[in-house]
Amino acid sequence: MYHYTESGLRDVWLVNGYIEKDTPYGKVVSFVDVEGLHRVIGLNLVTHKPRLSGAEVRFLRKEMNLSQSGLAEILGVSESSVRAWESHRSKIPKPSDRLLRVLFKGSVEKGSDIRNMLDKIAHLDRQIGEKKASFSHQQQGGWTEQAVA
Repeated sequence: MYHYTESGLRDVWLVNGYIEKDTPYGKVVSFVDVEGLHRVIGLNLVTHKPRLSGAEVRFLRKEMNLSQSGLAEILGVSESSVRAWESHRSKIPKPSDRLLRVLFKGSVEKGSDIRNMLDKIAHLDRQIGEKKASFSHQQQGGWTEQAVA
């Protein structure tokens, strides 16, 4: 068995799905379908762990492609709260723990509304500066968003 510490979690062991090779520079390990592996690790965390640790919060956040500020925004907490959870300075409160589990579970379903929302938030996190939002009313009725250059 291989102790998979590359995930940032200390309790993950792989029975198979990895290849170990000795090279002149030391041992090299490669993994089959890392994305699928991380998906099943995350699903195991959100469905079987009674309480999420800081490392587990970090793992789930990163797998959802969110920054600390992005996750904080979704959960309605401060970025420093997320940082404190991840560094084990404080425990994640139960309501935030539960919402994080729901977010992760929804995020791994391809095409889900939650996945689409998280992708948009991650994209917004990478944008610099504020972007104007422009809307126009259509003669047929209703409002639409207009592209702003």
